[in-house]
Amino acid sequence: MTGYHRLTPDDLAALAAGLGDQRTIRLLRDGQVSKRMLQLRVLLDTVDSEETHRHFGLWATAAGRSPEAGPAVLALPHTGAWLAGALRRLRSPTPSAPAPDAAAGRTTGGLVVQTAPEPPVEAELTALGSLAAVAALRAGMDFELSVVPRDGAVYLPTLGLARVGEAQRVTISRVGSRLLIGPVEVSPAAPSDAGPGAETAGWSGLHRLRSTADGLTLRITLDDLDPYRDRHRLCAAERLTPAEVAEWQRLLDDAWPILVRHHRRHAEAIAEGLGWLVPLVADSVSAGVNVTSMDAFGSVSMTRPIDGQAFALGLLHEFQHAKLGATLDVEPLYDRDDRRYYYAPWRDDPRPLGAALQGVYAFIAVTEFWRGRRALLSGGPARMAEVEFARWRDRVSRTCADIESFGRLTPAGREFVAGLRRVIDDWRDPVDQGAAELAREAAEDHWTVWRLRNRRPDPHVVNQLAAARAAGLPCPAVTVVLRVEPADGRWLSLSPRLDLVRLRLTDPERFRRLRTGAEPLVDALPTASDGDLALAAGDDLAARESYRRQVCVDPELLSAWVGLALAEQRLAAAQKTGGADPELCRAVYRQLRTDGHPEDPLELARWLAPVTCVAAPGIEPDGQPSVTSVAVPDRS
Repeated sequence: MTGYHRLTPDDLAALAAGLGDQRTIRLLRDGQVSKRMLQLRVLLDTVDSEETHRHFGLWATAAGRSPEAGPAVLALPHTGAWLAGALRRLRSPTPSAPAPDAAAGRTTGGLVVQTAPEPPVEAELTALGSLAAVAALRAGMDFELSVVPRDGAVYLPTLGLARVGEAQRVTISRVGSRLLIGPVEVSPAAPSDAGPGAETAGWSGLHRLRSTADGLTLRITLDDLDPYRDRHRLCAAERLTPAEVAEWQRLLDDAWPILVRHHRRHAEAIAEGLGWLVPLVADSVSAGVNVTSMDAFGSVSMTRPIDGQAFALGLLHEFQHAKLGATLDVEPLYDRDDRRYYYAPWRDDPRPLGAALQGVYAFIAVTEFWRGRRALLSGGPARMAEVEFARWRDRVSRTCADIESFGRLTPAGREFVAGLRRVIDDWRDPVDQGAAELAREAAEDHWTVWRLRNRRPDPHVVNQLAAARAAGLPCPAVTVVLRVEPADGRWLSLSPRLDLVRLRLTDPERFRRLRTGAEPLVDALPTASDGDLALAAGDDLAARESYRRQVCVDPELLSAWVGLALAEQRLAAAQKTGGADPELCRAVYRQLRTDGHPEDPLELARWLAPVTCVAAPGIEPDGQPSVTSVAVPDRS
């Protein structure tokens, strides 16, 4: 069942081109099965539990009876999540405490991290019993085994969840056509491949989605039940209603034809390798977030997309992450001891090499998607597609160049990244000048957010400058080093300013209503400000004044500092303040406020003009040295 897995140079070349046929996807999945067999072996060698070994014995018997039964349950995405989590817990068995409220609760652009403490490490082991039961069902075996419920329930992967009340131990048995989970009787037959899951007093079945376009079918389990579906605690949705399942089905029926008809080879790979979707709960800040766990090949977690196009793009993007994660398990592409941070224009936090490579790989597919949409859309949406294509072509190219220049890549990794470079270099399509300018502004927006979130001036010099300003002295012509100190939490790039630009292009009439006040801005974009609206409309002077007032009211409001810097950059030379770097101005301003010396941010920026800011060595978005630090976990 385990074995050596190799990717040929042709396999790697196809994957580097962003593709990978169905045979390659099956090879990657086989690699995941072997990896999980090794993890299971380590778990069994670590745990001294007769019950765990009995559960494994049933799994092994089922695998012997049916060659596909054992690997099939190991290939399930959340089997990988369970094994990885269980092994981490066994290495460090102390239950983790809830994260502190301050930084705890925000991640990936606003999703709230659930902070419930983890169950005792022994509880992690009961999942093997459920997996063994499913393997035995697949092998057509009669069996009986005992498991410990989790939170009053027993979950059977691929089937559903039985509610068993306060029972401390439950017997799962199958005799002929009867499957019993404690007092709950369930049909062992395969469920329907489309529609909401069954719902009774004691049982919740898994939901299924199915869509076909031009002869190619995608089948997805919409998973709101598996206790291991949310190992990153990113607010997995609780039980969906039939109406919510129907809405997911409608969106899939809109999305799948887009992928099949315009990205057929990607669609074939997705149909082969992606089978599970975990719905996430979204608030107004975090809508549109997609996440892929490197431990759960074949599954994606998503907030519900706004339309079929967004769903198609999300599936395309996330399966790129899954492919590369599985590729790295078979063929290392970089040195995991690389300690350098990289600027990634799709995240607001610095990224280590592996995560930067993941981002480039995913956003090559995003760029390809928008490249094709330009010819398929019309009016404002077509113009927006042109902007997105221009933006991501440039940003991905620059990040890829950083990886080529500074990354500690293996020989296979150098070939892989060279393949990515060839794809990007082939995209020489001319871009409308206006779209190119908007793409440049979007890149500038992100870089400004990143700088203010992650770069810090020397605090000793900040204190000296604040003291000089408070004393009424001239600003000294000093040099300040800006060092990268990543902000707490994981953040995807979400900008109300860019959202308003998109609205201006795709729905100019609604944008006009927002500008005139006929529609309240809070109804369209709750996180946007009047300054954001003015900036999106090109009224840079009004935007700067709005942001200035916001900073004076709340100097901790990062979005106001970002907007102030962007408005200043876009003004004509005669209207510019001509002042300091925003990182320094913000730090000195906050220190002055702390010391009881209120200040006007624009006047302070003018005063700070003699100061020179330099970045500490590492990487800047133009490939010049500027940012270094220790590595952080590989996630894009």
